[in-house]
Amino acid sequence: MRNYPLWLTLGILSGFLWGCNNYLYDIGARPLAEGSSAAGILIPLVCTAVNDMSAAVFLLLVNGARGILRCVRTIFHRSGAFLCAAAILGGPLGQLSYCLGILWAGPTYALAISALYPVVGCVLARVLLRQVITVRMGIGIMLAVTGAILTAGTPSDFDAPLLLPGLLCALTAALCWGSEIVLAVRGMADIEPDLAITLRECISGTVLLFMAVIILPGQFVLEEISSRPTTLGLLAAAGIIAGISYFLWYAVNRAIGCARGMALNASYIIWGVLLQWSIGGAAVSGQMILGCGLVFAGVVLVSLYPQKAETI
Repeated sequence: MRNYPLWLTLGILSGFLWGCNNYLYDIGARPLAEGSSAAGILIPLVCTAVNDMSAAVFLLLVNGARGILRCVRTIFHRSGAFLCAAAILGGPLGQLSYCLGILWAGPTYALAISALYPVVGCVLARVLLRQVITVRMGIGIMLAVTGAILTAGTPSDFDAPLLLPGLLCALTAALCWGSEIVLAVRGMADIEPDLAITLRECISGTVLLFMAVIILPGQFVLEEISSRPTTLGLLAAAGIIAGISYFLWYAVNRAIGCARGMALNASYIIWGVLLQWSIGGAAVSGQMILGCGLVFAGVVLVSLYPQKAETI
């Protein structure tokens, strides 16, 4: 497989950047949520809209300068419909559920539960895309999932205000993201990843902002964010990082298959724990280390160079 080591590196980089997005989003949004009556839905919704709109603006500027947007007419083909469906699942539904999981159950639990999405993605990739999932790759995925569950079961210092709803939201995110990437890969049969991810973030950011400001009375939350330069800067930076991470995620899944691409990206649970420990000062238990170790072992198994008999 051409440039396979490069795609592995880019897949791990996408996981690292997604872990950075989680950390920046958390420290940006949490001060708004603490002690606010709007913390239930409005603050996560508005913060997620700012996150995705920041990614959309960044990608529009970059790809506009590169001339990629001149190919935008290709989204009106059948492949564009798959990408639009992927955008709705991964953005307004998946991203909001994930962010609610972070704020309600804490970043560690949200990271761990949402890391189950490779199981959903692998099943759908096998059924819908006819991608080969070998025994070794299946074992690797299960190891990564087991590690995520172990990490999720680690006691946390975070005082979760709504633990069970937060866990259910994180699980919803896993279901949405597993479905999203399979639909996106199907759509990228005729559309390049850079245009595909730009479309995804534009749809997601626009829908989320519409929901927050037009359907719900979230204007005052947006004004509050705008009045806090640090919060706005953190959420905007998180969005830009998310845009880069998602571009790499789309490109890697298209190049080496959903099982490998998702397993590599699932390394974000390791990066997230490391960031919470090294920068945030969070405690790391033996169970959490074991869980991260299993995720790492699973990623290694899935990522071993494919044998000639394997096709993607």
